[in-house]
Amino acid sequence: MPTLKEHLFQESVSKSLNRLRSEFRDKYKPKKDGRFECHGITYEISSPLVIRDGMEFEISSKIPVELLSARTKKEKYFKAIKDIISKKDKAPSSVDMENIVTSLSLSEKKERDYVKAKYIYSENELYDNNEITKKVDKFKKNPEDIPVMPGVTTLFGRLVLQSIEEQIYKKARENILSFINANEEIRKKYS
Repeated sequence: MPTLKEHLFQESVSKSLNRLRSEFRDKYKPKKDGRFECHGITYEISSPLVIRDGMEFEISSKIPVELLSARTKKEKYFKAIKDIISKKDKAPSSVDMENIVTSLSLSEKKERDYVKAKYIYSENELYDNNEITKKVDKFKKNPEDIPVMPGVTTLFGRLVLQSIEEQIYKKARENILSFINANEEIRKKYS
């Protein structure tokens, strides 16, 4: 059973990722189940998980086999995407290729391949105790600006959750944009 802290962290990260999903669905073509399509490629942001090392979520994108040249294999495309996103400031903890088969009817199946990148952010990457303490002192001097969060009674706790929401939003947004840019670069190269 999750602790109250884990529950609050999960809720804060979920709020940030939902905000991102909504932003990208508004900016690009919305798809089913919270996904969005950008330049013919479908993207998905998973729900977050609280893990021992911090917070984890996945970003996946469809491998656009139908947009690639006949001599480009999906494995080659996957490796090229993996190489690019693994060199970013925050590299994914893992990058895998996943094959999903959907049965449309007894005789018809739809098969898709995805690049799935898992990102893990530790608590240290999401908030700094010293910075939170400074903010607490600032808010004590000007209590009008104190953020309100239902169920969180301490100012320190509210500021920690606010920092987690801001940091996950910022970092996950950077991850998604680098994923989109990598797909654009490789798709142009192999079309």
